[in-house]
Amino acid sequence: MTACSTVVTGAAALVNQHCRHCSVQQPCPVNRIQGDRVPELQLKEHSFRAGDVLENQGSTSTALRIIKSGATLLRRESRYGNRQSIGVFGRGTVIGSFGLLGRPNPVTQIGILDGRYCELPAAALRRSGLLEDPVFLGHLSEAMALAIESHCNWYQLSSGDSVARQLAGALMHLSDLQSSLRVRLPKQTILADLLGTTRESITRAFARLEKEGDVSRFGRYYCDLNVPRLAQTIKATNPPLTQ
Repeated sequence: MTACSTVVTGAAALVNQHCRHCSVQQPCPVNRIQGDRVPELQLKEHSFRAGDVLENQGSTSTALRIIKSGATLLRRESRYGNRQSIGVFGRGTVIGSFGLLGRPNPVTQIGILDGRYCELPAAALRRSGLLEDPVFLGHLSEAMALAIESHCNWYQLSSGDSVARQLAGALMHLSDLQSSLRVRLPKQTILADLLGTTRESITRAFARLEKEGDVSRFGRYYCDLNVPRLAQTIKATNPPLTQ
């Protein structure tokens, strides 16, 4: 599947009605553009669902995309044909920037939580002169650096030596991406794929974290995090659940 598009008529109207109240204003380079320059950028807003492919590894992006909500899984295929899920991106992340350099995407991006993103066509950015504007390029570089930092955080938090520690780290990272202690959860099969384990192991790890008071489930798709408890689990020398 591919992401569905919902075009917002009038880029200026989108900025006034959406960007002004957007939850990702701080890292978003669009928010730094002077309002009178925005209409020429053909800014559009799109929705995506879990399972939708936003970008394919090896293709060259023709637009910048800024994730407004939801989350995507990063999957990379090696030169030997091995596919591996290597991280998660969430709101505020800028993707597609490799296309501005004429380089192919290094990863495939697949939606794991329903969400939305804004899209800036690369051709419109070039026509506007923004790609020669040092101020805009500085904001874009800042957003790209935040994406790299987010990926490093994912690797650090989810690299524990047990399923429980890996899951604890993954939940902490999702909490950071969502800016909430009530975390919206992807499917357990996706968590298992990301952590290189089985769905059954994820189920057991969730049960152990709940028993220890690290998390509490809220309905089917959410859980509340006890951050101090989770931090102790991540640092534990003798993790409570081994793979």
